[in-house]
Amino acid sequence: MLYIVATPIGNLEDITLRALRILKEVNYILCEDTRVSKKLLDHYEIKDKKLISYHHHSSESKIQEIIELIKNNQVALITDAGTPGISDPGNILISKIVQTDCSLPIISIPGASAVIAALSISGLPTDKFIFKGFIPHKKGRETFLKQVLEAKETVVFYESCHRILKCLEQLNTAYQNMTSPCSKHLVVCRELTKKFETIYRGPAEEILEKIKKEFHAGTPKGEFVLLI
Repeated sequence: MLYIVATPIGNLEDITLRALRILKEVNYILCEDTRVSKKLLDHYEIKDKKLISYHHHSSESKIQEIIELIKNNQVALITDAGTPGISDPGNILISKIVQTDCSLPIISIPGASAVIAALSISGLPTDKFIFKGFIPHKKGRETFLKQVLEAKETVVFYESCHRILKCLEQLNTAYQNMTSPCSKHLVVCRELTKKFETIYRGPAEEILEKIKKEFHAGTPKGEFVLLI
């Protein structure tokens, strides 16, 4: 049996009682980064667990080994932060399991998700929304942002601290270049649930200047979720 266990996206208190119970009961825990996961387990005094590394670069043979392990054991899959399988290599493993043996139980242990956390405080329409994961690092960024601006629903996506300024600049340019620009509300969430959580609201150009001013010439720190 495989449990898909959501872990905190920042604040370690954001984990359910059920998740803690499952992590204590399972035989093995699949981790994106065992060092990160060990910090969480140590915090809650979950000891003597066999941690197995599973990440985006795990080989096909490693995935097959994991599937065989799951057939005869209670196994939990966790990620560095948030819900496994959402913009996360966990979805590859889950897909392989379904293809290999659809009778193998896969149980969701829900909890923290940066997408839902950001939507809940955005003030934007949430009855319908589009989640687009991470914006492309290089090729396809302009097309990605054009699609975001043309969408009728609220769009949510992730960007790294290393490219957030570039993203806001490109977003502002793309908006200015729209044939028929309409009103767009932008919300940028930084470091959700953490000590320095910050929510920016307004036009891309205005938010860009705020972040530049806060971090001066340095690279902005933290994880970013953008909603339009």
